[in-house]
Amino acid sequence: MDTHRAAHEPRSPDLDQRETADNGFSRGWGFHFLPSEEYWFDCHAHLDKARSAAELRQVLHEWFSILDGYRLERINLFVTDADLFAACRAVQAETDRFSWFYFPRYDQADPDQIERAFESGAAGLKLHNAPIMRGLADPKVWQSAAWQQIFARLNALHKPVLWHVTQRVSRSPYHGGSENAYWSDRPDQAEPLDNDLLLADFLALVRRYPKIPFIGAHQLHIGLDKLSPLLDAHPNLFIDTSCGFFLRWSDDLYEQDRARYRAFFLDYRDRILFGSDTGLAPGEIDTYLIQAFLGHARFILQLHLPDDVLQAVACRNAERLLGLTGKQMQRRGNVRP
Repeated sequence: MDTHRAAHEPRSPDLDQRETADNGFSRGWGFHFLPSEEYWFDCHAHLDKARSAAELRQVLHEWFSILDGYRLERINLFVTDADLFAACRAVQAETDRFSWFYFPRYDQADPDQIERAFESGAAGLKLHNAPIMRGLADPKVWQSAAWQQIFARLNALHKPVLWHVTQRVSRSPYHGGSENAYWSDRPDQAEPLDNDLLLADFLALVRRYPKIPFIGAHQLHIGLDKLSPLLDAHPNLFIDTSCGFFLRWSDDLYEQDRARYRAFFLDYRDRILFGSDTGLAPGEIDTYLIQAFLGHARFILQLHLPDDVLQAVACRNAERLLGLTGKQMQRRGNVRP
């Protein structure tokens, strides 16, 4: 086997086939080809301003008409408006590129409404702790009887929950994050609260409902040293790649950082879902949003992952948690991007 294909420098799996196929006639052709994602499944994107099935179709058409060239094939949108349930069901019947989570507010703990979302095709729920950080909601709101009823139902159905649990206290100009988001809105007279308490309350629910796949948005805003033992301790805890696992258009990783991240992805290959946190609205697709998506894809590709790990992170893990069947892709033309 070609020495270029050492274990730490994975290459496209078709190179192995060319070693022996046709008596090895094409052995070594394309030896530099890297593993490449079959396609991306963005598990974390927001649907904004759409008010009808037609506007939902418009968003999907505008986004895929550009991102198809970068191998985006599926997207999971967060839907806040219950009036869109029927529209989501209609569009979902037309294409397997679209899945969705219902995104209720903390004060919308309506088991019947959430059941209706599932009956309409929702694959899971999105939850957000911003109102708690801002002092608008009781920190124990998720412990209410209504929310506990909802979590018990999710547990019975094995439905996933993608949850924005905590928020860094700092600026993040690299990825465009504002200073002390949510926390800076908290009134001075509000009761004491911090990220450790929010994380502890979340993990208590993760333990209480072991059949719910809980997906921590933005890696729970914690580093790998703290994240690894949490993943080890909670088999139903997952993370998405949004915001933190990101590289700007001109950047590459330092080798020591690549090695550290790569080791993490190899260790937790089944626990990481690709996501971009993009907000999509009809008629508002632009280069800024495209770069936001591509920065997340670039990070993953710069890790030089083995093919099976790359496919797991790019699409297979999300498909498994959302109960979707994988796809065999047929690309346009003789040369695919």
